[in-house]
Amino acid sequence: MTKPEKLAKRPEILPRADDVFEDFRREIETMMRPWPAFWHFPKIEKDIRFPLYEISDKGDRYEIKVEIPGIEKDKVDVRATSDYVEVLAEHTQKTDEEKKNYVYNERTYRSFYRKISLPEEVEPSKINASMKDGILVLELPKKEIKARKQVKVDVK
Repeated sequence: MTKPEKLAKRPEILPRADDVFEDFRREIETMMRPWPAFWHFPKIEKDIRFPLYEISDKGDRYEIKVEIPGIEKDKVDVRATSDYVEVLAEHTQKTDEEKKNYVYNERTYRSFYRKISLPEEVEPSKINASMKDGILVLELPKKEIKARKQVKVDVK
């Protein structure tokens, strides 16, 4: 009889930090399912920040304020459909300083992304955007609901 061969142990793999946060996000989404569909938690991706925002119903339009500090308005990209608005922004900065005894290099990269679902359809072609002091303000006019025409139907 020969000795039974030992089975090779499978190495234990520790979870990555991204996976831990992904599991946490999924759990929070599960808890929030009873709430309206426009409340969602974005998927966490590397090097992307999700700016805070507030949405207000102004009757004939929605007003969304998005916090994007330190980003110039020409670096902000806003995309819209009748159901949602996406805000993308990125900032890069490079500092090089050379002195007699040292060299100083610094590079900074920040990006922001937010996809905001809307509770009602809006007119994407009529959206106004302005930015002041790191706050992006979007005004989204609601689609007009046309009055339904009622027709009398004869019963035969």
